[in-house]
Amino acid sequence: MSVSSIDWLAVNVQECGTQRQYMRHRFLRSVQKQAPWLAIASIVTVFLTFPFITFPNEYGFCIALSLGYLIFITVSLRTLLETWRKDRLTKGIAASVVLLFLAEIFLVVSSHRHIDFDLASAYPDAASLDQLTTDLVMAALVMVASVLCHIQWSKSSQALLCIVILMPVNGLLASLYGIPDAYGQLSPLASLGGLLCAAALLAKQISQTSMSYLLLLDDSGKHLRWIVCILFLCSIVLGGVGVYFKHDPRVTPMIITVALMAIVSIMTTTYYRKGVVHEQVLPPEDLAFASELEAAIAHEEFYLVYQPQIDFQSGKMVGVEALIRWQHPQHGVIPPNRFIGVAELTGLIVPMGAWVLKAACQRVANWRNHELANAKVSVNVSPLQLQSEGFTEYVAQVLRETGLAAERLVIELTESAFVHSDCKSMENLKALKHIGVKLAIDDFGTGYSCLAYLRDIPGDYLKVDRSFVNDVPGKERSEAVTSAIVVLGKNLHYQIVAEGVETEAQANYLKGLGCDFVQGFLYAKPMTERALQQWVQARG
Repeated sequence: MSVSSIDWLAVNVQECGTQRQYMRHRFLRSVQKQAPWLAIASIVTVFLTFPFITFPNEYGFCIALSLGYLIFITVSLRTLLETWRKDRLTKGIAASVVLLFLAEIFLVVSSHRHIDFDLASAYPDAASLDQLTTDLVMAALVMVASVLCHIQWSKSSQALLCIVILMPVNGLLASLYGIPDAYGQLSPLASLGGLLCAAALLAKQISQTSMSYLLLLDDSGKHLRWIVCILFLCSIVLGGVGVYFKHDPRVTPMIITVALMAIVSIMTTTYYRKGVVHEQVLPPEDLAFASELEAAIAHEEFYLVYQPQIDFQSGKMVGVEALIRWQHPQHGVIPPNRFIGVAELTGLIVPMGAWVLKAACQRVANWRNHELANAKVSVNVSPLQLQSEGFTEYVAQVLRETGLAAERLVIELTESAFVHSDCKSMENLKALKHIGVKLAIDDFGTGYSCLAYLRDIPGDYLKVDRSFVNDVPGKERSEAVTSAIVVLGKNLHYQIVAEGVETEAQANYLKGLGCDFVQGFLYAKPMTERALQQWVQARG
């Protein structure tokens, strides 16, 4: 059962915050997917260009430079292993690369037989010595950032990686200002190989902590990027003014580069701490889980269970509610309350809901025996799905493809779907009613409880939430609220469904109030399709 043909990203719902969050989440995922390729590019760059570097005729410097580039190779390989497959073949290839590079280092270093540990005589060019030092500093920062990433100190790791990525800017500014002997310039290999290595490591953890705020697709993200760009420009212009007035020009590019690093760090940290975007950013611990959830949707790791709905008067089963379950390959069955909230925040609820709708309709349309042949199926639909253009067309398409009669499909919507609904949502509801689909208002009384939508929405069923059912009979206030909901629904020509019924006392009380249908553990727990068929056969 695939919904890969549904291009929900193309749906025009830019005004919906959760859809923007979904698009941002997918964008961050696409950035993360580039991490292994950036790591490979870093490895290839260092491996192929290392033999052509002009080394000083001194063992100590040769070894120091070699260790710096070995750090780039090692960190890139580690990033590759952590973001790609971890099978024996990949590990074997990684080990082979390290051994080959060590052999390459041995051949290059062995060609330099002059041993002299006097730094001044071995490396008389001060500019070259400064370049060597800068290269080693860059390699050390990459190594420390990799260790911090491994121990999950993401913010510190990202701060160091920002410094590494901005270090080549120093050389560009030196060229721009016409200062060939500026302090802190990198060699071409360190600039390219180290930059790719740092970019791979940063891309791997881009969805965590404050760095992801720079990539927000909403107005707050744009505001942050504009501020950073303006401050960058001001810093560069001020640096040029400083060079014009001949105030120690060799140190100017380094000062400006440090200023740029401070701008990025301060701005992203400030936005992260203040929570500028509020609900549009998931907590860091949920982002990794959201990535697993998106992969689960792509790999169809979900399955459906069904809870019967019983006619209070006849005792016959009249329908089922289709409920989603996640069969995680490592963690087993994950309950819906663990992943539904994350799916709603990211917008992943849209493709997930599309899968549930199609899977439920296809399975129920194939039921031919006993009470199942005419049973209705209730499917929960999120407000985001309802607001999406093309939703009604998709429902109609599913009904045509599966052969399920429209009157056997019940779309369940929570109160928030109506309270925050717009004209498009109302048009979709009317279109659904036009093709014959039934509508149910779920969890009534637990949200905003706006009575206007009960009057205006063309609904068919009103479900009394289990939070009220749990307290009846026995609690006077709960009895009064439950009775009022049933009476109100009846007067507005809704059929009343009581959910969460677990005792005979609750069932008798609700039946006495005039509820039409009931579902709950007293009658049956949610069960797989095969178990449902056996349950129906056992009832006779």
